[in-house]
Amino acid sequence: MLRAATTPLAEAVMVLAALTAAMVVAGAIMYNAGYLSSRLSAAGADAARQLGQRAVVVYAYVNQSSGCHTVVLKNVGDVAIGSLNASTLVLGNTSYSAILAYSPDGAAAGCGCWSYRELERPDGVWEPRETIVVEACPATSLAPPYKLVMVLPTGLKIAASYTGQ
Repeated sequence: MLRAATTPLAEAVMVLAALTAAMVVAGAIMYNAGYLSSRLSAAGADAARQLGQRAVVVYAYVNQSSGCHTVVLKNVGDVAIGSLNASTLVLGNTSYSAILAYSPDGAAAGCGCWSYRELERPDGVWEPRETIVVEACPATSLAPPYKLVMVLPTGLKIAASYTGQ
């Protein structure tokens, strides 16, 4: 008789334990689903921003007397790009390349540096449809064909090969 009374009590404790375990598992799943959703949302926003970034090389030439390279770039994307001074600029040819340092004072012959200027709105932000002129002066003289690669802080890569004429 005593044995019959403890069986329903044991079953009730087991049901409560199973419900508690199910709630813990459900809570963990909901937390991870929320975290995953927020990460995917952030990744989607970053991808959309990256897709809106585009720039083209309009023209490139070399000043034969100074050895400085002038490259005209246009932002043809939908996104404004700031902090251009934090970009990485590599200039070279088929046998040599060098990373040039940014110079806020402007580039000069043989400095191994680069600078830029905005043509339409000089406000430090490269707006969509705005044109900039990059002046790159390698420390050593280069022979054509030239190769210029500029990677913006946003990850956008702009590359051009040219002969200099």
